[in-house]
Amino acid sequence: MPLYHFDLVNWRAIADQGVKELSDDIAAMDSADEIARRLLRDRPDLKKRHYVILVTNQDGDEVCRFPLDIIHQCRSRRSRPLS
Repeated sequence: MPLYHFDLVNWRAIADQGVKELSDDIAAMDSADEIARRLLRDRPDLKKRHYVILVTNQDGDEVCRFPLDIIHQCRSRRSRPLS
């Protein structure tokens, strides 16, 4: 399985978010979504500051840029019974 690298960046690299062995590019994009949600949960100050999760493959080719600004954090709500 190929390796994918994840970085938090704006106009330069800010933080290395690690390397994962994943099945394909789609799995890497899903992982970037999970990383972005975790970062925003732990660091809401990153929102609206043009940060992205940059995903590259083991050859250094860009797979995607996942903007933190497009993430909407869902809060769990207690379901109400239907009337």
